[in-house]
Amino acid sequence: MNWLLLLSQVVLSFSPGHRDTLSALNFIPANHPHLQLFGRWDLSDARRPRHSWPGVQIYAEFTGTRIGVRMADGEHDYNVYLDGAWQRIFRGDQSAEADYLLAQGLANTRHTLRLTKRNCVQNKVFSFSGLLLDPGAELLPPPPKPASKIEFLGDSFTVAEGNEATVPSMPWEETFPVTNIDKGFAWLITRHFQAQYHVTARSGIGMVCDWTGDRSLNLPDRFDRALMDAAEPKWDFQQWLPHLVVICLGLNDYSGLQDKEGNVSPENSLLYRQRYHALLARLRQVYPGVALLATAAHPEWMRANVRQVVAEEQAAGRQDVHFAQFDHFAGGYVANGHPSVASHEKIAGQLSAAITALQLLPTR
Repeated sequence: MNWLLLLSQVVLSFSPGHRDTLSALNFIPANHPHLQLFGRWDLSDARRPRHSWPGVQIYAEFTGTRIGVRMADGEHDYNVYLDGAWQRIFRGDQSAEADYLLAQGLANTRHTLRLTKRNCVQNKVFSFSGLLLDPGAELLPPPPKPASKIEFLGDSFTVAEGNEATVPSMPWEETFPVTNIDKGFAWLITRHFQAQYHVTARSGIGMVCDWTGDRSLNLPDRFDRALMDAAEPKWDFQQWLPHLVVICLGLNDYSGLQDKEGNVSPENSLLYRQRYHALLARLRQVYPGVALLATAAHPEWMRANVRQVVAEEQAAGRQDVHFAQFDHFAGGYVANGHPSVASHEKIAGQLSAAITALQLLPTR
């Protein structure tokens, strides 16, 4: 699917007629007890939760024939699921708080809404204020959230950057509308295990540096943030304790740590492994008893170094960390070397099999 076709699917829910419809709806604030938020949110203001990390979701069950959303976000694309089925892509047109109609003409019965953020915008913060329902309609108690929890730490592969593209290369900004994290390996693994997830990932980032070698852009320094690119507020790790953390960091280090001849020096390889050990120690500190899966993509440098980190950890008696890898899939890359939807499915299959074989999640 090319990006022009994808954009044509975005229903413009901010037309004048829809604005008139929205004025007749009742507002349900974001802190309503029947409204579920998934992913890493800043809840400093519970009536206007903020987000910038990828993979955040909103879930509600409601009555009535229409549903809308109040948010401040004119840059992200969202998948709209009604009654368990994908309906369309939605994008707002305002950076300030505004109301948008998501669906109308529904049967006047019980419905479910899942609104998922498809892509990831950097260096900005967005907010969600609540939902809009028919007069007399209401939110209903949702089912409990899935018991199993997985956190994914990673880069553009984990974010699923450009996975719905159909061309091998494109300007970075054009990857935004063809990025769909719901078809990325992180969500596919999560769905396979009937779990919930956090995606603590940023395109271009690594364990030590970003793909250009900028050492200020590394994930360990951002791991304690409620908002991806803001030093404050800090994330409260007690809010959400995963059973499993899947780490896939090293692709951008492999690029950013190379010298002019395309080699990574022994000193920089050691630095990568040292930072990896430090991140594992930090994960144990904030998530006592968590299972850790150190994952390597196809570059042999990444596989050798991640495998060595795991071996050193286990030799030191720390048996909570495990190694897994996924393959290179010939012809399976789009949008500047990123996995296609089909490749994400294969990655998810390989990593899900490893998680099952290693028994890293509680039995359902």
